[in-house]
Amino acid sequence: MLFNPRQRAILRMVYRHGQVSRSSLHEQTGIRLNSIGEEATALLGRRVLRECDVQALGRGRPRVPLEIDSGARHVLGVAMSRGSVQIGRVSLTGKLVGEPISQSTRGGSAMLKIAVALLREHLDEDTLAVGLTAPGFIDLTTHEMLFSPTVPSGRSVSFQPIYDAAGRVPVALENDAVALAARWALTHRADAETGGDVLIVRLGDGRLGSTLLVNGRPNRGSVTGANELGHTRLPVEAPKCFCGQVGCLERICSTEFLSMRDGGGASLTERAGAYDGSDPGLNELLELLATGLSNAVNFTRVSRLVIAGELTACHTFMRALTDRVRVLTLHELERRLRVDLWDRTEAQPARIAASLVLAHMYTSRWATLMTVDGELQDTSLTLVGQVDAAPTVSMDG
Repeated sequence: MLFNPRQRAILRMVYRHGQVSRSSLHEQTGIRLNSIGEEATALLGRRVLRECDVQALGRGRPRVPLEIDSGARHVLGVAMSRGSVQIGRVSLTGKLVGEPISQSTRGGSAMLKIAVALLREHLDEDTLAVGLTAPGFIDLTTHEMLFSPTVPSGRSVSFQPIYDAAGRVPVALENDAVALAARWALTHRADAETGGDVLIVRLGDGRLGSTLLVNGRPNRGSVTGANELGHTRLPVEAPKCFCGQVGCLERICSTEFLSMRDGGGASLTERAGAYDGSDPGLNELLELLATGLSNAVNFTRVSRLVIAGELTACHTFMRALTDRVRVLTLHELERRLRVDLWDRTEAQPARIAASLVLAHMYTSRWATLMTVDGELQDTSLTLVGQVDAAPTVSMDG
């Protein structure tokens, strides 16, 4: 495994507090002090942690705080999407190291070849792990993309060449909407670690991805992918979806849908940015989108709905959308529902992909499926509370 449970508990505390001494780690985690010393030594040896300046606190042995080493190691994020592949280096504190590299592609085998070439170019001895994302359904046991808008033919695509290029470097593979939820868990750590069910929806022009977090962990279902809210079908005339059906919500949320209604040339983002309630086509789109979102809330009974993506910058439109979602949500659910707009979703998909690894390292509830030395490992099997023989102290501190 990338890190054992005790090491993850240490990393969480150091990431949370910035600098922590070994004795403080013992007090906050309940892990025996000898075990703290052994695991800290291992993490120092792997250049994941580093020692800070000595702190002299009165009498006794001076404390040597530990902190995340932001310069020695990095995570690579590889993000496949419709039309492009992006790779970027991300430090262990979550910051981009240089600018991500993007290359255009038509998808399918060409997309895979570009991803392999980029990975081989950027992978080095300082790469701790790789976060790999793609849209659609993914079989993590066979490393195959089963169904995706990036492959119009509908054929499955094997990611095995990427795993071969990574060699012994661990790889975390997920749908891109799940990776966005990992990013949310990192940036909203306090909220993510209190548990609760959250529906995260990313809105874009012709794109609608969603992930359901159940008690802070992604709902995986029978196959790894987004919770396909975008393929909720409504009985309206809309552009045909890549899935072969008509009426999919993500095709309703599009410039093409608006053009079908009134022939307008402005984009969805432009019209949403100028929204004042007088645009009939956009009003219809808003009503249909609110119907889909409220139905999802009614079905899942989440306590929190997070709407992300570029449309969140269209404040009047989003206010009207969220108000309408509340009207259409069952009353007993609506009064308990928190709706947030998350407008700080970085434009760099590679950084979001890298979040799959960082969420594994730093959040207690996130469960990552990661391939290490060719073996798929489920970190939910080694959760907090199983890290030491003295479990009376909560590992959440």
